[in-house]
Amino acid sequence: MVGLLSALPLAFGYYVNETGPPPTYKLLADRCSRYCEKHGCPHATPANSPAFFRLRPLYVGTIKALAAGGLGLYAAANIAFYVVLIPLLLIWLTYGALRNSVLIRRIKSELHE
Repeated sequence: MVGLLSALPLAFGYYVNETGPPPTYKLLADRCSRYCEKHGCPHATPANSPAFFRLRPLYVGTIKALAAGGLGLYAAANIAFYVVLIPLLLIWLTYGALRNSVLIRRIKSELHE
């Protein structure tokens, strides 16, 4: 069960990469591109993307924290954080939740006996 749940983000990422348009750094009028990642999204307005404006400081802080290593370690820090640390944390939390549900069922069955 834990393996299937942890594979879900990988399957979603694969689907998005296979079905999405090829990445570009050009400014596109009809959709966001990697230009938006580097320069802030000109498509977003407070009316159509209120979450963008609320979460922008968190995004900028995350990018600055990942780039704090300098010397080209941004990519390595990004991979370590998002591909290794976060999935391991999610697996650990899922395992804990499943273990606790089994423990709760066992305790309930012992109380009813």
